[in-house]
Amino acid sequence: MSALTGAGVLARLIVRRDRLILPVWGLLAAVFPTSIANSTVALYPTAESLRSVAGEAMANPAQLSTRGPVFDASVGGLTAWTVGSSGAMLLGLVSMLLVIRHTRVDEESGRRELLGAGVVGRHAPLAAVLGVVFAANLLIAVLMSALLMSSGLPAAGSIALGLSQAAAGWTFAAVGAVVAQMTESAVAARSLGVTVFAVFFLVRAVGDAGGVDWLSWLSPLGWTLHVRPFAGERWWVLAPLLALVALLAAAAHALSARRDLAAGLLPPRLGPATAAPGLRSPLALAWRLHRGQVVGWSVGFAVGGLALGGAVSGGLEGQIDAPQIMDMIARVGGEDARPADFFLNYLLSMLAWIVAASGIVSVLRLRSEESAGRADLVLVTPVSRARWALGHLVIAAAGPGVVLVVLGTAAGLGYGLSTGDLGRLPQVLGGALVYLPAVWVMTGIAAVLVGLLPRLAMAGWGVWVVFILLDVFGMLEQVDEKLLNIIPFTHVPWVVLGQMSTAPLVGLTAVAAVLTALGVVGLRRRDLA
Repeated sequence: MSALTGAGVLARLIVRRDRLILPVWGLLAAVFPTSIANSTVALYPTAESLRSVAGEAMANPAQLSTRGPVFDASVGGLTAWTVGSSGAMLLGLVSMLLVIRHTRVDEESGRRELLGAGVVGRHAPLAAVLGVVFAANLLIAVLMSALLMSSGLPAAGSIALGLSQAAAGWTFAAVGAVVAQMTESAVAARSLGVTVFAVFFLVRAVGDAGGVDWLSWLSPLGWTLHVRPFAGERWWVLAPLLALVALLAAAAHALSARRDLAAGLLPPRLGPATAAPGLRSPLALAWRLHRGQVVGWSVGFAVGGLALGGAVSGGLEGQIDAPQIMDMIARVGGEDARPADFFLNYLLSMLAWIVAASGIVSVLRLRSEESAGRADLVLVTPVSRARWALGHLVIAAAGPGVVLVVLGTAAGLGYGLSTGDLGRLPQVLGGALVYLPAVWVMTGIAAVLVGLLPRLAMAGWGVWVVFILLDVFGMLEQVDEKLLNIIPFTHVPWVVLGQMSTAPLVGLTAVAAVLTALGVVGLRRRDLA
């Protein structure tokens, strides 16, 4: 029997299991660049306005760190600049999570062992999921390119942008395949994978913001930008990207052959024979399980918040000559709103979405503990399901609060030190902390899925992605305003610009409480696993 026997059947099974996630993710990712291109034409109708925004973007470290350099002052060039980094993040992270879902999660839940009892080769499961994710990214690239060309953009640049985005998805799908071999738990694999992504993003951001071009070339996220769609395409850059994908995929298969099923290459750290007194409650156990994640996210956001707070303080005024942008700033913050304050609050709103991801991860830990059978070991003791679940949900609520406090404090310090006005720190801190009720709504949605629809628990990530894209399209006025009301983050006041209203925050908190309660009630009434 070949090591790849059964790969085709398993690929069809993966497509069936993800028949909702794959189309939604693919269509949104493919349509996003065309929407940006149409908005760019509306916002910057003249060559002079395009050159102005490109020049000011190149002079702004905040823009360079988050989006990279502008290679051409044209509609296509600005579309590639806007989409390049965010699109790579969307395709890369989702691809990585899908690979981990169909490798490490399946092993942890026991599904992989059931599949192995059939006529399935050793490498068939890994080859199947990589084949599906690679094909999905390629289809997204084809559709993306076709839509861009239909909007009037050059064919070469459209194809280059599509392939560069697909290359990001392929790269981090391969990264996901490698990290899935390293650890014994899906949570650890996701954390390790996101850490790798964050390191690559930070290396690219520091290189572009600091003008250190060689540093940007150390990150595959920098390589995707240097394909330079619509700016004299560098097709040869795709070669090292494909070589890296092939190398990582081969490494994943080699590592898979060197370990036992359900085991990881990194041995788990053994704990003491007797639990400490502090582990005598479900909440204490939940904190023990989640503390590494909370500390890691806090450190990362402390560094990122300090850098972004300092970088956003200057170089923005010339970039907002377009009347539409000035009107948007005035509409949100009033006639006296400062551009730097607007963009700082905008960055806080974007980062709050990532903080929400940490809360979703914490809630989904309930499902992974249940699937792995560890919940049974707790529930055979005098611990009710509600107490067990609430231990994790309290951490899922408090952990993002800690991260937002760290983010707001760091961003306020960076902003204050660069402007010489540390008195703005409390306002920036408040501007970050007000997003906590919206984050709680996202964790509440995840709790409802875990409690009432456990087989669809991972759909919490789908809701997160859909809300983010709707929010981006809303900023570009591409979505009906009534539809935007379903997004919790659109109801949060922009405190850095002087807005403050407690009513929406109370409403969001109430919605989050109801969702969480429904999740707990559902968990109490259904069968486990």
